[in-house]
Amino acid sequence: MRPEEVASAAIQAAKSAGADQAEAFVVSARSVSAYVDDSRVKSVEEKNDLGVAVRVVVGGRLGQSTTSVSSLRQAQQCARTAVRAATLTPKDKVFKGFAWPAKEQRRFNAKDAQAAAMTVEGAVEKLKDVIGGAFEPRKVKVPNGVLRVADLESVVANTNELLTRRESSLVFVIVSAMTEGAAPGEGTEYFFSPYLKELDPGKVGASAHDKAKASARAKAYKGRTKLPVILPPHELSEMLQGSVHFALSAENVNRKRSPLVGKIGKQVTAKCLDLTDDPLDRRGMLSSPYDDEGTPTKRKVLVKGGVLKGFLYDLYNAQLSGVAPTGNGLRRSTSDAIGNYQMPIGIGPVCLVVRPGTKSVDDLVREMDRGLVVEKTSAPDVHPITGDFGLEVRCAHLVEKGEVRSTVKHCILSGNMFHALGQVGAVADDGTVSRNLVLPSVRFEDLELIGSE
Repeated sequence: MRPEEVASAAIQAAKSAGADQAEAFVVSARSVSAYVDDSRVKSVEEKNDLGVAVRVVVGGRLGQSTTSVSSLRQAQQCARTAVRAATLTPKDKVFKGFAWPAKEQRRFNAKDAQAAAMTVEGAVEKLKDVIGGAFEPRKVKVPNGVLRVADLESVVANTNELLTRRESSLVFVIVSAMTEGAAPGEGTEYFFSPYLKELDPGKVGASAHDKAKASARAKAYKGRTKLPVILPPHELSEMLQGSVHFALSAENVNRKRSPLVGKIGKQVTAKCLDLTDDPLDRRGMLSSPYDDEGTPTKRKVLVKGGVLKGFLYDLYNAQLSGVAPTGNGLRRSTSDAIGNYQMPIGIGPVCLVVRPGTKSVDDLVREMDRGLVVEKTSAPDVHPITGDFGLEVRCAHLVEKGEVRSTVKHCILSGNMFHALGQVGAVADDGTVSRNLVLPSVRFEDLELIGSE
């Protein structure tokens, strides 16, 4: 079954069951995943997934349902379930309807032929190369990791005669390396890309190996001080997801829980920061000319020279705010292709690009009289409303007079993300794809490092 057939069957069933309006989001995916356990490829799986999410409006009431699909009958039943669900909800005074077709059909093919042709045997060989780059006999082992390559096709259709289609690929790797011995050090490396040709498995493994070795020689930090800190892309991307993504969401603005409420046109970050949502950037894991409601996406400058320019809207929150939707209603994942149709609509950037600087990370290090270069934290979490964070540092390098002098761990990096964004001293040139961002390393000038007394 093609996704268009599933969407058509669901919409027709919804109309027959009494829906005034209906929308179907259908995803067809093939995913090949290989897993590491104790320095060996332990298991591999190939999954084929087809599913639909149906949303309906019945007498001003909203209903929705999702299901995996092996026959058109299941899609039809899902639509009837959504209609029944709508009868149990109160009337919604905000929602005015689903997306309308764009005046011009836009095409953007992010499908990678190599990824689409990936076999189980090919995934095993790629993962063996990752392990080979990380493993060192009797010194460094590879306790766990996964390599995933997926091919996806998604369709959004509705009773407004809208039909959008997206073809894309996903390549995701995460691997951990650990040194042998009484006080092991751990290193983790990630890889995100829509294109298999961008993956150098040996390099990914070698990076995890080197990080594990650095962590093993790290010493517990003692004392307490404020200093400049360089955060790398993969750590920083997760911190931005937990803070900036949340703050830019129109849903959180409308609910008055975004720290950026009322700050359009005001300085919210350092002047050296430019943040743009660029859905047509081909590096992006979610890049597409349409979002998952069928709304056309567009390039949006969100922060320019540190000044806040706008927020991100899905259909519902655009109607609530009385503005045009920006094409930021998303269901997709950056690391898994299976079950995306089960995810609720959320607001987020399609591809958030942080404009890189002109200096290398080494240049940023040389400019520091005293500072810290973070390699790994336990979990780079940020409180989405307050912006506060306290991160356990697993491995970081202390800099004195422009040179790395020692490696430390067992300490806390403390600060506030929204304050820190206003204290950015420099942005490096190492733009990296991480989740749904493309961003470089960034130097924050005034964070607190807390160790044992």
